[in-house]
Amino acid sequence: MKLDDLALSWNAKESLAGKVALVTGASSGIGASIARKLAKRGVHVTVVAHRRERLDELVQELHKEELYEVMAVTADIQNAEEVQHVVNAIINRWGRLDIVVANAGFGYRSTLVDVDLERWEEMYRTNVHGLMLTLRYGLPPMLGQGKGDIIIISSIAGKEVIAGGGPYSATKYGVNALASALRLETLSQGIRVTTIQPGAVATEFSQVAGYSEDEIRAFASNVLPLHPDDVAEVALYALEQPEHVNISELTIMPSRQAQRFK
Repeated sequence: MKLDDLALSWNAKESLAGKVALVTGASSGIGASIARKLAKRGVHVTVVAHRRERLDELVQELHKEELYEVMAVTADIQNAEEVQHVVNAIINRWGRLDIVVANAGFGYRSTLVDVDLERWEEMYRTNVHGLMLTLRYGLPPMLGQGKGDIIIISSIAGKEVIAGGGPYSATKYGVNALASALRLETLSQGIRVTTIQPGAVATEFSQVAGYSEDEIRAFASNVLPLHPDDVAEVALYALEQPEHVNISELTIMPSRQAQRFK
């Protein structure tokens, strides 16, 4: 039997123009790059972070280029009421939600015996609990529409663990577990879930995680890190696939980086 005999229909590449997106952790780095590229595809984008001045700069930049509407909402994704407020603001303005990019998160390097428990809890509440809330409130509008895309920015740390990286890896393994569960739970409801697992990216991540300037420079000189735009292009690649194609996981690494920090 030939494929044509099955009377199946394969759609062309998805157009993103006119869709509505939510991007968390959008004040810098990967989140800001994804927001820019979505806007340039004609997407109505809501950018979310806790640094209002950074969000305002991004919105002004995009509006200056006369791109599609971009809305900034300051929120702490650890707080259920604030996350719900963000989604409500999107629905009130555009009446729908088509794309959720769950990018918010940060790293922290520490051995287990020396871990700062407050720092660990803050990281867990951002990376894992914050993702849970983003999905809890971002998913229902998509289910009501019978269609939607969720892009979850994880990390190679969710696949490989190194000494001193246990706390951060634990959160990213948790992120991957939530993504896998969501994929199974929404399989027949029109929701596509993609997990992107980048290696080293030139963002504020390393400074926030506690790496010294010398360590960062030495690593970058040996392994040319990814640019945030590289990760954003991967996200767009997944989003623009035909409707019947779901790219479940993508790992993107610098050409000179074989493992997490080697």
